[in-house]
Amino acid sequence: MRFWLSSASIVFNLLVIAATTQAREPSVGRDPGAIRGPAAGWSSFPTPAFDGSGRLWLAFVEQDFVYVTHSDDLGKSFAHAVAVNREPEKIDANGEGRPKIAFTQQGSLLVTWTKKLDEPYTGLIRFSRSTDGGKSFSAPTTINDDGIITGHRFDALAVAPSGDVLIAWIDKRDLESALAEGAPYDGAAIYVALSRDDGKSFEPNRKLKDHVCECCRLSFAFDSSGEPALLFRDLTDTGIRDHTLARGVDAPESARIHRVTVDDWKINACPHHGPSYWIDGRDVHHITWFTAGERSGTGVFYARSTDGGDTFSEPMQVGGGERAAHPFVLGAGRDTFLVWKVADGKASRVFVMASDDGGESWSAASLAAEGASGADHPLLVSNGRDVFLSWFTKDAGYHLIALDVPSSSE
Repeated sequence: MRFWLSSASIVFNLLVIAATTQAREPSVGRDPGAIRGPAAGWSSFPTPAFDGSGRLWLAFVEQDFVYVTHSDDLGKSFAHAVAVNREPEKIDANGEGRPKIAFTQQGSLLVTWTKKLDEPYTGLIRFSRSTDGGKSFSAPTTINDDGIITGHRFDALAVAPSGDVLIAWIDKRDLESALAEGAPYDGAAIYVALSRDDGKSFEPNRKLKDHVCECCRLSFAFDSSGEPALLFRDLTDTGIRDHTLARGVDAPESARIHRVTVDDWKINACPHHGPSYWIDGRDVHHITWFTAGERSGTGVFYARSTDGGDTFSEPMQVGGGERAAHPFVLGAGRDTFLVWKVADGKASRVFVMASDDGGESWSAASLAAEGASGADHPLLVSNGRDVFLSWFTKDAGYHLIALDVPSSSE
């Protein structure tokens, strides 16, 4: 198997160098009427999605607003950005917890984010929808229904093949209850909210699991039957922070939950390294994660399952060693891509490997993009045919880089 990157990756590296002198730290916000796509020095944490027609959309943060914009030329230019929240609010955003964007079969555009509250590590899960193609958005609503000032953060948004809308997040309401009773409670819980009417309304919050890691992103995936599954960093009663898979999360009380990584990473701290999860068209489950476990060692790992997630292959460590971090896995058709970031304090580099056989074998790692230190986590996005690297750096801004695996006959 041979692997290559499109010429866009070369162009991107040149743009990073050229844009270095353009970076600036704003003292005040930009004129909202002038905001189009995310811009270096102004915006942060853009998250991509393609709609059913192949148009690229981004949700990103600027000052106290979540903005949404779209591009008809794969990120070369963007339309005027629309603020999702009408009133300013503090946005709790970072590489692990960022605004999310998704589309329903009825064409609604959905956005979630976390509103930051005054108390440390507290927030609200916010939701808004657009039914006019992103021209306007509904007044934001709060999805967590407990009314408690505590941690509700690291939201994940997904639309099931059935049309159901799922939102999951890390929630500390049970920790607060335990503290009030003088009882012990480690970590946080995962809660889920479900909408069966295209996001118009949500059913009451339901708990998926107690005692999970407090600060790592969650990752949704759907198998060929449409069943939703969620991969997350767990927290055992011995303080180990490995990963757990929950299947059937649309019915949390009966979800099938079991541990899927056995790295034995015991740490009394927040790793801020969530996993990535994708199920391909042949129901092969692909997972990738970072760990510093006693059994595994430190780095980024990959594993696959061909039995519906019951068992996974022996973990494969990818390149980069201890500096490899924040991996992401996604594919289209028979092709699967795995990216991760390596940073040394001076520069940030994104590497990629590819597989055209469902993850049984992989290409050698190749450099996909390079930028200054402080770059965002690498993300992958697909339009159903192709897979792209989505990356934002503080000096060069936003870039979408096409990835490809040529056929062996080429």
